[in-house]
Amino acid sequence: MSAAINAPTAPHNHKIIPRDVTFNITDASPKYWFDNDPFKTHFFNAFFTTFPPGEDFFVRSVIYYRGEIEDPKLQQEITDFSTQEGHHSRCHQDHLDVLTRQGYTSLERENKIIGALGKWANKRFPKASLVNTLALEHFTALLAHQALNEPEFFSDPAHEDFTPLFKWHAAEEIEHKAVAYDVYMAVDGRYWPRIFAMVFSTIALLLILPIRMSPLLFKDGLLFRWKTWRNGLPFLFGRNGLFTKPWRHYVQFYRRDFHPWDVQDYDLIAQIQKVYENGELLSLGKARTA
Repeated sequence: MSAAINAPTAPHNHKIIPRDVTFNITDASPKYWFDNDPFKTHFFNAFFTTFPPGEDFFVRSVIYYRGEIEDPKLQQEITDFSTQEGHHSRCHQDHLDVLTRQGYTSLERENKIIGALGKWANKRFPKASLVNTLALEHFTALLAHQALNEPEFFSDPAHEDFTPLFKWHAAEEIEHKAVAYDVYMAVDGRYWPRIFAMVFSTIALLLILPIRMSPLLFKDGLLFRWKTWRNGLPFLFGRNGLFTKPWRHYVQFYRRDFHPWDVQDYDLIAQIQKVYENGELLSLGKARTA
């Protein structure tokens, strides 16, 4: 018997709207596009380029249980979630293609392995795939919240070619942040599997990101320079680091009565939604025409 979906619910005006957009990330974009810093740039390169196989894994994990969902609203949200994630996968693949042409070929090789493992896990362990999806969706939601809640995150460090991708992806992660969780609560809902999944996902991310970053830094001749790590690690783990600052948001997941909409941050994306609704796409990206 499945558990009831926990309150609170999404805001009354909540929508999940797939937006098919392209971005101006090209071979002419700067090499060190975040704060003109190799460590910070390659952290995001390593992280964002996991999304093509990762988002595909998320979609397969959720769609697998579509037939067990009776709520028509959640059924529609599964469709919209899947479409959004498909667009995210494509756009981050465009970024990965640029990096591959720049000679950072390890990422594409690693993604083939991640993709194969994801398909294997979806087929052999569908419930584990779903619960790990909702854990990883918590990570993307809290990072999206942190980025959009601090305008300075975009106003200076990130190059203008990449800022639109940040904003678009962050907004849509907030829109659909509860879908995988609600599907899990409808088909299972047990507490301990999702806690185990969060612990596993946390450890996996902390391991995979430096593994993916290292060949990038090595290619640039920066891997074994003490200055690279001395300046870079505080960005992640310092007092206001990317991983340490949102810890209160992160630990909420471990409550038995947790729900993603415990963090009511839908208002953070209102301006981005308005830009797309008004067709003013140039400030964020541009609609696909092909």
